[in-house]
Amino acid sequence: MKEILKQLHLSEFVVIDFETTGLNPVKDAVIEFSGIRFIDGEPQEIVSFLCDPGFEIPVEIELLTGITSTILVGQAPFQKRLKDVLAFIGESPIVGHNIGFDLAFLKDYMRRDKKNRKGKLKNFTYDTSLLAQAFYFYLNHHRLTTVTEYCGFSTKDAHRAETDALNTGRIFLCLIREAMKYDFDTFQTINRILEGTDDPNKWLYLHLSERLSTAGSIGSNRTPTIDWHVPDNIIGKKIESADSEIFQKTSTNALTEQYFGNSGKVAAVLKNYEPRHQQKEMAKIVLDSLLSEQSAMIEAGTGVGKTLAYLVPSILWLNGNGKDDNRVIVASNTKNLQEQIFYKEIPFISHKLKLPFKAVLLKGRNNYICKTRWDRFLADIGNNLGFANRSSVIPIVIWLKHTKTGDIGENNGFHVTNSYAIWKEICSEPGFCTTSVCQKFDGCYLGKIRHQSQNADVIIVNHSLLLADSASDSHALPDYSVLIVDEAHNLEKNAYTYFAEKINLMMLTYLLNNVSTGTTVERGIIKNVVDFCRQIKKLHEIEPIVEKIRDNVSDLRITAEAFYRKIANTTSLNKNSNGKNYSIKKRYKVFVDVFPNFEMETSTFSTELNNLYEKLAGLNEKMKTLVADFPELYDELNAKLMNTVGELDYYRNTFKNVTNGNNEKMIFWYEIGPNGKETMVELASTPLAVNIEIFEKILKERHTTILTSATLKIADSFEYLGNRTGAMLLDREAIQSVAVGSPFKYSDQMKFITVSQQGGEIQPSAIASILIRLAKETRRGIMALFTSYSSLGEVYKLIAPTFKNMDITLLAQGHGGSRSSLLDQFRGERNSVLLGTDSFWEGVDVIGNSLEILVITKLPFPVPTEPIIEANVEKFKEEGKNSFNEYYVPEAVLKFRQGVGRLIRSTSDIGVVINFDDRIDRMSYGRFFKECIPVATETVVGADKLMQSVQQFFGKEKYDSF
Repeated sequence: MKEILKQLHLSEFVVIDFETTGLNPVKDAVIEFSGIRFIDGEPQEIVSFLCDPGFEIPVEIELLTGITSTILVGQAPFQKRLKDVLAFIGESPIVGHNIGFDLAFLKDYMRRDKKNRKGKLKNFTYDTSLLAQAFYFYLNHHRLTTVTEYCGFSTKDAHRAETDALNTGRIFLCLIREAMKYDFDTFQTINRILEGTDDPNKWLYLHLSERLSTAGSIGSNRTPTIDWHVPDNIIGKKIESADSEIFQKTSTNALTEQYFGNSGKVAAVLKNYEPRHQQKEMAKIVLDSLLSEQSAMIEAGTGVGKTLAYLVPSILWLNGNGKDDNRVIVASNTKNLQEQIFYKEIPFISHKLKLPFKAVLLKGRNNYICKTRWDRFLADIGNNLGFANRSSVIPIVIWLKHTKTGDIGENNGFHVTNSYAIWKEICSEPGFCTTSVCQKFDGCYLGKIRHQSQNADVIIVNHSLLLADSASDSHALPDYSVLIVDEAHNLEKNAYTYFAEKINLMMLTYLLNNVSTGTTVERGIIKNVVDFCRQIKKLHEIEPIVEKIRDNVSDLRITAEAFYRKIANTTSLNKNSNGKNYSIKKRYKVFVDVFPNFEMETSTFSTELNNLYEKLAGLNEKMKTLVADFPELYDELNAKLMNTVGELDYYRNTFKNVTNGNNEKMIFWYEIGPNGKETMVELASTPLAVNIEIFEKILKERHTTILTSATLKIADSFEYLGNRTGAMLLDREAIQSVAVGSPFKYSDQMKFITVSQQGGEIQPSAIASILIRLAKETRRGIMALFTSYSSLGEVYKLIAPTFKNMDITLLAQGHGGSRSSLLDQFRGERNSVLLGTDSFWEGVDVIGNSLEILVITKLPFPVPTEPIIEANVEKFKEEGKNSFNEYYVPEAVLKFRQGVGRLIRSTSDIGVVINFDDRIDRMSYGRFFKECIPVATETVVGADKLMQSVQQFFGKEKYDSF
């Protein structure tokens, strides 16, 4: 390594790390610094010290670092240590994890210092965060602790400067070794991307390519071996010949027993198999439904193993039916479950149960990169991407060396949300995968997987693709006869999202930039058209049209900004208790009733949209005549222009719909972000009766539809969700509804306690007090579910200092870390406490003693002002129904059931649910909540009685052992 570092000009480098009071270099201050000098790859010299910021440290920072204001009393402020820090760094290369953060603080202190005000850091810089995103693109995230653990180093005392600096230096060396696996062409591509930038790692890539060039190793077709199992999205082979006698020889009872019986095939190959008659019952229902061409709603409780219970019968049925158009689509709510089904359950059935079939994992078009567009993007990187954003695409360069699928979901180093404009330029788009240009890439990624899906037996999708396919004419899915909707309780909610139409200024700005940026150095389709026509000597033919389009784009920008600005200025934002604005979302029926005196702006906007649409469509027709003799030359540009015309058509039609309003079949709303600016205004609409949309576009005319979930019933009836999803619009005689239950012994595994409070709703202070006692006296994993961020935040602030003193890890949504990272940490630390809101009520799987106490702070009733909720309530009232009993309560019960279901996830789990909302006892509707709880409920008064009941459940002996 010593010689390699010398070749890379890294024989010596300094790693720095700052702990600060916040993220803003101007307002916040350094509270700890550490610098470590590495020589020949070994730490040789360390400088570390604490600093007094001159003000109280925020609670969150104390919790994160363990540094308190008391510890810092008497320490010199960083400003007085600046000279020593700069002297230590000298001219050495500087390394950091997210080095931009550290340098921002260092430079701001230099700016404030009279002697260093004009000084500049000229050191080479290196960022291990960016390097990890590129070379460890497959990690879930790239925070220092995660990368450190992945590289095999200890994270004890993480978030202290010296520990973090030492680990940063170590993982820097690991990342250099990883980078050295790649060839000269890879680094040349990266060097071309980073040319002219101030990217922290630019010099590393240049020196790596120089090293290969000097050694004469500049060419290699070898794919580097890395620590990543390369996923495929195709498993198995198409069923070639069906055994039509399979069901004649064997009854459905015998078949299900053969696979799911105590001595069946699943038991024979599945480790730690536990007999579950509920799974066998569900499998028989699915098989019977397929054979009788009926449909079913099946509620399968936690632990049933419902995925195998619907997949195995479906594949058996496919093997027994020889029709070419017989195909099973399985749709899950989330991509996570979609991938779990495909990468866990499908291989088990194929390889262990040895059933023949071909399965494909298919996602929406925008999930796949297009090689043609990527190459075009790279070829014109100077015009396509500003210097500041170049680093973001490096993970794509590395990932493309390995991927088989082109699914960007594999690449966690590239952040689609943060780099949406970039991804839109390189993801698959209609027209490209069928062009002659794209054919040289063997049909690209999307083309290949769609071709494979045409002869697949089973296709695993998510609700998004299922709904998006039904909402458009693209027909991404081939014909299918059987549909299985998993997590079906979310189908209606997702339908509202995917049948919705939304417009905003950002969307239009992106669209107009695609046409023409209007800047000195022009980019966009118009420039492409001009360049193309100049090459074929036809520029004079289109110049008049092009000039009109440029003018129209400019006028439309001004018109759109004025329109959205007027909406923002007309609407008053609300303020929270801290005086900060928060976003608003309100329903309207008629646009002009909410926004009067908008006639001129609306009319002008509409006219300008129509003008641009007509001119672009006209330009495309003109171009087709100009290249009539050589249409393939115009293939790619035609696709690009047609897509833009299509997006503009969507925008103008949506604009017309949302500004006209006055359609009782639609829900209209506007939303304005917390900054109250025109860029944060959005107008939207969605169908009110999505159940009809689901029925007509998805469920109708299927051979068999199976809707399944752990929560489908309300008050022992499937009627509510059956109506909401459109399932009840099927022939009532052709659909059966069955609840198979759960294999868990809830009476032994679980206790449900309601805490009764005098004086009505329990206050945050009381919740905080009880959470502290629970954590302190039981030392068990606790998850508390809230119905709003504000209530969660109040409780968090009340308990955080105490938890720090008790040395108990407190995790909270919105207070550090993503949902997945919070869950990872919660699972890993047995006695930690997690506070979560909306997204933690379902889809959270914590098995074992990491979660033994589940706290429900409030019954999860829908928010009345949410536009979709408000519209549905109004509809119930118009029909003369009780909207509270027939809408609010069922929706709350479904979510409540999901929440309670977080506690017991295996036959060995035990735990207590503590409910702080005593309306479950006091109100008549409380019985609906109680009916869905799998154990008898207990009510206690006060914290002492609660603690006694909790201790009683866990057992005094167990309790005392902690």
